[in-house]
Amino acid sequence: MSDGALHDQDVLNGLCEIISDPAIVLDADGVFVDVIHNTHNGALFFKDPQTLLGTDLWDIFSTAQADQFYAIIEDVLETGEQQHIEYQLSLEHGERYFEGRVTPVGGDNIGRVLWLAEDVTQRKRRREKKALIERVLEISPVGIVVVERSGRISLANERAEELLGLERERITQRRYTQPEWTIYYEDGTPIPNSEHPVTQVLESGEPVFGFEHWIELADGSERWLSSNAAPILDENGTVERVVVGLDDATGLKQREEHLEWLIGTETLADVGGWELDLETGTIEGTTGMKRLYGTSAYNPTLEEAIEQYHPDDRAAVRDAIEACCETGEPMELEARRQTADETERWFRLRAEKTVQDGTPKLRGIVRDITQDKEREQRLMVMSRILRHNIRNKLTVIRGNSRLLKEELDSPDFTVDAASGHINRIESASKELDSLAERARTFDRAIERDLRGGTFHLQQAFTDIRDEFIAQHPEATIEVGPTDAEISGDRIAIDLILEILVENALEYSDLADPTLELTAEETPSGQVTVRVDTEGAAIPDMERDVLALETEGPVAHSRGLGLWAVMWLVRRLGGSVTMDKDHDDGTRVELVFPQARNE
Repeated sequence: MSDGALHDQDVLNGLCEIISDPAIVLDADGVFVDVIHNTHNGALFFKDPQTLLGTDLWDIFSTAQADQFYAIIEDVLETGEQQHIEYQLSLEHGERYFEGRVTPVGGDNIGRVLWLAEDVTQRKRRREKKALIERVLEISPVGIVVVERSGRISLANERAEELLGLERERITQRRYTQPEWTIYYEDGTPIPNSEHPVTQVLESGEPVFGFEHWIELADGSERWLSSNAAPILDENGTVERVVVGLDDATGLKQREEHLEWLIGTETLADVGGWELDLETGTIEGTTGMKRLYGTSAYNPTLEEAIEQYHPDDRAAVRDAIEACCETGEPMELEARRQTADETERWFRLRAEKTVQDGTPKLRGIVRDITQDKEREQRLMVMSRILRHNIRNKLTVIRGNSRLLKEELDSPDFTVDAASGHINRIESASKELDSLAERARTFDRAIERDLRGGTFHLQQAFTDIRDEFIAQHPEATIEVGPTDAEISGDRIAIDLILEILVENALEYSDLADPTLELTAEETPSGQVTVRVDTEGAAIPDMERDVLALETEGPVAHSRGLGLWAVMWLVRRLGGSVTMDKDHDDGTRVELVFPQARNE
């Protein structure tokens, strides 16, 4: 070696100063004979290095751990081969993990080992954390992919493979913007890259939650996914990569579609579903129930629900529910009920008892049968009235036909007598034809869709006044000014007003009757229309029949007009009342829904 060459001791000293791992020299008895340390590795010792010299393993460690270390020293000295060992020490500042490399030093006769210790606590914890994350990723029910800033997919878990229908190796060979990854909105429109959730996160640095879309899998099937995308930032706050969570929303979408179908079916069938919890006494209603009853929510108590039924029907409803609860037999009945807009409608209730999660319940449906009831009523009323009127007119026709025949065969025949019979026959025939045409007019009007359209009442009043003043110049028809606008069919409204004005003029006990048409809007969103007439305008029999809504052999109306008014007003979502004692006259009051400003 040249004079300028370094001595081995100099090299050793230099290594000792730069080495980051502490080193200990122990003899064959496990005694600490030397400690190699410096400012870099001194902190790794759990004791002052100088205090270790002269002590043995059993002075420092537990008996079990000292025995373990001593066995390693013996093995290294016996084989002369280096060994690696991992061990854990309980220090004052917590558990620490070490990797030790033990090798013989000093020759065979000296019997010493060099123990080089490396603190691997952070490395071990990183490995454990990584293993935990990998395990979590693999068992996650959510598909997870990681997209690099370049757009390349760098990671995908097993669930992502299932959801995307591709093996992991194929997924990580793609970029998220490749054509094979076409995703679609609900209407089938491809989602452009600029609106892709990953693109949004890369550009804004903000997470995107609940992004719903569907993809077409390799087998041609469709799968709905809900994506949550979140950024991973580097130390400068720049998006380094994006983590995307994929959740299978196919089942949810199918349930939503099924629910929409059920709601649509409820609407078409005019039905609603309800469930009564027999323990709490509360009722939960479906969307159909809310629509039928005109409320934004339907969860009353049983007693609150029963109170909404007609007083004459409440006992029947309560008895039917109690019988169903006690016997378990299904219930079915028809009852009248007020809706939120205070209109009365007929409903058919069906229910049966069931048990859900140990809780007894009644489940049932409600169907609006108002139109069915009205149709039955119309058929009954029209049948009785038409039969009655037709029978009367036919009696007139038959009687006058017989008298005409007798007149023609009589030796005392006169033209005037024969003409009288013919005129009465012709008049009765015209009345029958008029009655039939009026019945057809009513039927066509009632069967129309009466809820569509809006119009101003001022024009309707004016048209009715002009029409009847021309026919009845002796009458006075006053029209009050109004800005009221109502919802409903104009033809039906005109027919209602026409019938009321015509009846008022026909039944009036005054030679020069006066009528007044007025309308006003109410705070509750309705329009009240009034037809006021001086004197008596509606016979008690007609008013009583309509008030009771019955038609029978003893009490029956002469015509269909007032019945048609009641049917049409109800179909329009309104109500009608009659007061013959209003200011020595008669008032007919109609309530209609007010037109809504869209």
